[in-house]
Amino acid sequence: MNENQSNTETRPHISLRKRIIFGLIVTVAFFAALELGFRGLELVKPPRHVDYGLGFDEGSRVFVESSLYPGEMETDRAKRVSFVRQRFDRVKPDDTFRIVALGGSSVNYLEPEFRALEEELTEEYQEQFGKVEIINCGGFAYGSHRLVVVFREVLNYSPDLILLYSGHNEFEEVEQMQLSNLDQLSFDRAISKSAIVRFIRDRKADYKISQLEKEHNRRLLASEEPVSESNFARAWTHPFTQADVKQRMGQFEHNLRLILALAREEKVPVIVGTVSSNLLRPYLPQAAAARYEQVYQLWTEGRAEEGLTMAREILRETPGRHQSSDLENRILRKLADEFSLPIVDVEANVVENEPLGIPGETLFDDHCHLNAAGRAVWIATFEPEIRRLLETRGKNQ
Repeated sequence: MNENQSNTETRPHISLRKRIIFGLIVTVAFFAALELGFRGLELVKPPRHVDYGLGFDEGSRVFVESSLYPGEMETDRAKRVSFVRQRFDRVKPDDTFRIVALGGSSVNYLEPEFRALEEELTEEYQEQFGKVEIINCGGFAYGSHRLVVVFREVLNYSPDLILLYSGHNEFEEVEQMQLSNLDQLSFDRAISKSAIVRFIRDRKADYKISQLEKEHNRRLLASEEPVSESNFARAWTHPFTQADVKQRMGQFEHNLRLILALAREEKVPVIVGTVSSNLLRPYLPQAAAARYEQVYQLWTEGRAEEGLTMAREILRETPGRHQSSDLENRILRKLADEFSLPIVDVEANVVENEPLGIPGETLFDDHCHLNAAGRAVWIATFEPEIRRLLETRGKNQ
């Protein structure tokens, strides 16, 4: 027997099963250590609070029970990227008149005005109601589809009045729905329990945000089209067609009719507002923007009414627009009449308060968001109808 044979005979034999088990133990230990490392990193750089489903799933909630204030609801951490952070009593006190404002970012931006109005109305109607409270349910990029889900939630908080102002996001919401990945929502939530997955997810989000910012800056510098200072995601990556205009408006009407039917069933009054758009500087796809140059030419020639007519026509016909048009406002007026609801004409009041009657001269920050002066017009348009309802409710108590 030579030396090589001796070594072969004395070497311990490890079965395949044991080698597999050993390999798995090493692999699990490696990823466990990696997971612990990333969890430690989260103590320094906390992960993002992600709104899985982006508000499209039926279980989505804007408000959750407060961990610090028993009996109160507060904006869910994952929703604070879209909604104002606020807190209110889960069960409405007997001495509170609760108003809920429902809509997109245009409503969200009204938060300072809502607080001032809330204080003013509380002081004036304290004897009848004790307190007037306004809950801001304006969500960035939220269109009528997701507002149905939000409205179903807020009905649980016993609102006394709903202010409805929606119309800018009907095409934007298509892209948001595509990003929501509802089919794999449960899977995404499950794997997000891993710090490793959360780290990779957040870095991907950082990259996408940086790309959006670069694209926005490129358009500003290139002046390829009328652009606004808003950097919200555009819906134009989706290949919209003229058929989509009809389809989206049909969905808009369906969703709002559902909201108003639920409100009527629960006997909650609703005030509907028409939605104003910036016609001096709209945010349009390139083809529509090129056509819009004719509008500017008409205004340059002093043909204001002709320019406004064409501006409204172009906006109305543009697929993938990110602002309200005559089509949305016609639906709002139609439904207000159908449900016998008061409608306040924000659109007309904005026109009336612009120097030359062209929306966008002085009252907008961008293509669809009102500036401070514009928001004052919004409040002044809604406030008389709110007061009328408060007076009526006070007399009936």
